[in-house]
Amino acid sequence: MKKKVLCAGIPGLALLVGGVLVVRLGLLPVNADASPSSLEMRLFPMALRAAVARQAKQIQSRSVHDEDAEAGKEIYAALCADCHGRLDGRSGALGISMYPPAPQFPGHARSYTGPELFWLIKHGIRNTGMPAWRNRLADQDIWNLAAFLENLPDRGPAESH
Repeated sequence: MKKKVLCAGIPGLALLVGGVLVVRLGLLPVNADASPSSLEMRLFPMALRAAVARQAKQIQSRSVHDEDAEAGKEIYAALCADCHGRLDGRSGALGISMYPPAPQFPGHARSYTGPELFWLIKHGIRNTGMPAWRNRLADQDIWNLAAFLENLPDRGPAESH
Protein backbone atom coordinates (compact mmCIF):
# COMPACT_ATOMS: atom_id res chain seq x y z
CA MET A 1 0.00 0.00 0.00
CA LYS A 2 2.81 2.41 0.91
CA LYS A 3 4.54 1.58 -2.35
CA LYS A 4 1.40 2.52 -4.36
CA VAL A 5 1.08 5.84 -2.55
CA LEU A 6 4.77 6.52 -3.07
CA CYS A 7 4.52 5.61 -6.77
CA ALA A 8 1.57 7.96 -7.22
CA GLY A 9 3.05 10.74 -5.08
CA ILE A 10 6.45 11.00 -6.78
CA PRO A 11 5.10 11.87 -10.25
CA GLY A 12 2.66 14.34 -8.69
CA LEU A 13 5.44 16.01 -6.75
CA ALA A 14 7.64 16.11 -9.85
CA LEU A 15 4.81 17.72 -11.81
CA LEU A 16 4.28 20.31 -9.08
CA VAL A 17 8.00 21.14 -8.84
CA GLY A 18 8.22 21.34 -12.65
CA GLY A 19 5.26 23.69 -12.78
CA VAL A 20 6.73 25.95 -10.12
CA LEU A 21 10.05 26.04 -11.99
CA VAL A 22 8.35 26.95 -15.28
CA VAL A 23 6.53 29.81 -13.56
CA ARG A 24 9.51 31.05 -11.49
CA LEU A 25 11.92 30.93 -14.45
CA GLY A 26 9.56 33.05 -16.54
CA LEU A 27 9.05 30.39 -19.19
CA LEU A 28 5.33 31.09 -19.62
CA PRO A 29 4.62 33.62 -22.37
CA VAL A 30 2.87 36.74 -21.06
CA ASN A 31 3.04 38.99 -24.13
CA ALA A 32 -0.32 40.08 -25.48
CA ASP A 33 0.77 39.86 -29.12
CA ALA A 34 1.47 36.10 -29.06
CA SER A 35 -1.14 33.42 -29.59
CA PRO A 36 -2.17 31.69 -26.37
CA SER A 37 -1.73 27.97 -25.93
CA SER A 38 -4.70 25.70 -26.55
CA LEU A 39 -4.67 24.82 -22.85
CA GLU A 40 -4.96 28.49 -21.90
CA MET A 41 -7.71 29.03 -24.46
CA ARG A 42 -9.72 26.18 -22.91
CA LEU A 43 -9.05 26.84 -19.23
CA PHE A 44 -9.49 30.63 -18.97
CA PRO A 45 -13.05 30.78 -20.39
CA MET A 46 -14.06 27.79 -18.29
CA ALA A 47 -12.65 29.33 -15.11
CA LEU A 48 -14.19 32.73 -15.90
CA ARG A 49 -17.63 31.29 -16.62
CA ALA A 50 -17.61 29.20 -13.41
CA ALA A 51 -16.39 32.07 -11.23
CA VAL A 52 -18.93 34.57 -12.59
CA ALA A 53 -21.81 32.10 -12.25
CA ARG A 54 -20.84 31.35 -8.64
CA GLN A 55 -20.40 34.99 -7.66
CA ALA A 56 -23.58 36.17 -9.38
CA LYS A 57 -25.82 33.60 -7.65
CA GLN A 58 -26.20 35.92 -4.69
CA ILE A 59 -27.42 38.83 -6.87
CA GLN A 60 -31.19 39.19 -7.24
CA SER A 61 -32.37 39.59 -10.83
CA ARG A 62 -34.33 42.74 -11.63
CA SER A 63 -37.11 43.44 -14.06
CA VAL A 64 -35.93 45.51 -17.00
CA HIS A 65 -37.73 48.61 -18.26
CA ASP A 66 -37.18 50.39 -21.58
CA GLU A 67 -35.87 53.50 -19.83
CA ASP A 68 -33.25 51.38 -18.01
CA ALA A 69 -31.93 50.03 -21.30
CA GLU A 70 -31.99 53.51 -22.86
CA ALA A 71 -29.94 54.93 -19.97
CA GLY A 72 -27.61 51.94 -20.30
CA LYS A 73 -27.15 52.71 -24.00
CA GLU A 74 -25.78 56.15 -23.15
CA ILE A 75 -23.37 54.65 -20.61
CA TYR A 76 -22.27 52.00 -23.11
CA ALA A 77 -21.56 54.60 -25.81
CA ALA A 78 -19.54 56.76 -23.39
CA LEU A 79 -17.59 54.12 -21.44
CA CYS A 80 -17.71 50.74 -23.19
CA ALA A 81 -17.79 51.14 -26.97
CA ASP A 82 -14.04 51.72 -27.40
CA CYS A 83 -13.39 48.23 -26.07
CA HIS A 84 -16.59 46.27 -26.75
CA GLY A 85 -17.65 47.64 -30.12
CA ARG A 86 -19.51 50.67 -31.34
CA LEU A 87 -23.26 50.73 -31.79
CA ASP A 88 -22.82 51.11 -35.57
CA GLY A 89 -21.30 47.61 -35.64
CA ARG A 90 -17.64 48.63 -35.91
CA SER A 91 -15.19 46.87 -33.61
CA GLY A 92 -13.78 48.64 -30.59
CA ALA A 93 -10.22 49.60 -31.51
CA LEU A 94 -8.92 49.12 -27.98
CA GLY A 95 -10.74 45.87 -27.28
CA ILE A 96 -9.54 43.95 -30.30
CA SER A 97 -5.95 44.87 -29.37
CA MET A 98 -6.19 43.35 -25.88
CA TYR A 99 -5.42 39.83 -24.78
CA PRO A 100 -7.76 38.24 -24.45
CA PRO A 101 -9.67 40.40 -26.93
CA ALA A 102 -12.65 42.14 -25.38
CA PRO A 103 -15.96 40.63 -26.53
CA GLN A 104 -17.54 42.74 -29.26
CA PHE A 105 -21.18 43.02 -28.20
CA PRO A 106 -23.18 44.73 -30.93
CA GLY A 107 -24.17 42.00 -33.36
CA HIS A 108 -23.07 39.06 -31.24
CA ALA A 109 -25.06 36.89 -28.89
CA ARG A 110 -24.21 37.10 -25.21
CA SER A 111 -24.28 34.19 -22.85
CA TYR A 112 -24.42 35.91 -19.46
CA THR A 113 -27.59 36.57 -17.45
CA GLY A 114 -28.53 39.98 -16.07
CA PRO A 115 -27.07 39.30 -12.61
CA GLU A 116 -23.89 37.91 -14.21
CA LEU A 117 -23.53 41.02 -16.38
CA PHE A 118 -24.08 43.18 -13.29
CA TRP A 119 -21.33 41.29 -11.43
CA LEU A 120 -18.91 41.47 -14.39
CA ILE A 121 -19.41 45.21 -14.84
CA LYS A 122 -19.24 45.99 -11.14
CA HIS A 123 -16.19 43.86 -10.32
CA GLY A 124 -14.31 43.62 -13.64
CA ILE A 125 -12.08 40.73 -14.73
CA ARG A 126 -8.54 40.54 -13.45
CA ASN A 127 -5.67 40.60 -15.98
CA THR A 128 -7.91 41.29 -18.98
CA GLY A 129 -8.26 45.07 -19.13
CA MET A 130 -11.89 44.90 -17.95
CA PRO A 131 -12.04 47.39 -15.09
CA ALA A 132 -14.22 47.21 -12.01
CA TRP A 133 -16.76 50.00 -12.38
CA ARG A 134 -18.06 49.85 -8.79
CA ASN A 135 -16.23 53.04 -7.80
CA ARG A 136 -17.24 54.96 -10.93
CA LEU A 137 -20.84 53.90 -11.52
CA ALA A 138 -23.77 53.64 -9.14
CA ASP A 139 -25.47 50.25 -8.89
CA GLN A 140 -28.48 51.66 -10.79
CA ASP A 141 -26.20 52.68 -13.67
CA ILE A 142 -24.64 49.22 -13.69
CA TRP A 143 -28.11 47.64 -13.82
CA ASN A 144 -29.04 50.00 -16.67
CA LEU A 145 -25.94 48.95 -18.58
CA ALA A 146 -26.72 45.26 -17.96
CA ALA A 147 -30.29 45.87 -19.20
CA PHE A 148 -28.95 47.46 -22.38
CA LEU A 149 -26.56 44.56 -23.00
CA GLU A 150 -29.29 41.98 -22.40
CA ASN A 151 -31.49 43.67 -24.99
CA LEU A 152 -28.92 44.14 -27.75
CA PRO A 153 -29.98 42.41 -30.95
CA ASP A 154 -27.92 39.39 -32.01
CA ARG A 155 -27.36 40.96 -35.42
CA GLY A 156 -25.46 44.10 -36.30
CA PRO A 157 -27.16 47.23 -37.72
CA ALA A 158 -26.41 46.31 -41.35
CA GLU A 159 -27.86 42.81 -40.92
CA SER A 160 -31.06 43.80 -39.10
CA HIS A 161 -32.82 45.31 -42.15
